[in-house]
Amino acid sequence: MSDFLIFDSYPIISFLREEKGFQTVEDILKAAIESRTHLVISPINWGEVYYIVFRTVGEIRAKQALRWMDIIGFQLLSVTSQRVLHAARIKARFPVSYADAFAIAAAQELDCPVVTGDPEFRRVEQAGVVRLMWVGG
Repeated sequence: MSDFLIFDSYPIISFLREEKGFQTVEDILKAAIESRTHLVISPINWGEVYYIVFRTVGEIRAKQALRWMDIIGFQLLSVTSQRVLHAARIKARFPVSYADAFAIAAAQELDCPVVTGDPEFRRVEQAGVVRLMWVGG
C-alpha cells in the first residue's frame, strides 16, 4: 500500500450507508490503519461528504460523519492557490466535478491512488493521469 491514499467522497458515503462496495472500503481502511498509511481528503471532498449526508439524513448525522472521519484519522489537505490552479487545470481538461478534480490533483501531488467508485474518474485513469483504488461495482 502507498504511504498515502486520497479519498473521494464516494467511498465514504458508500461506507456510511453500507452501499455496494462498503466492505471493500472497510477493508481498505483497516489495511491503511494497520500499515499506518495516511488517509487524506481534500476539504472540498470533505465538504461533499457533509452536504450529501446533511441533505439525505440531516445535520446531526452529517456532523457525526465528520467526527467519524476525524476519529479514523483522515487528514485534510490544505487548499492553497497552487492546489486550486492544479485542480482547475484538471477540471478544464476532463469532464469531472470540481471536487473530483481536487482529489485527482492531490493524488498527483502525493503520487498515490484515489479511492473511489465514481465512474467520472475512469476517463482520467484511462488517460494515465491518476491511479484508482476502485470500490464500486
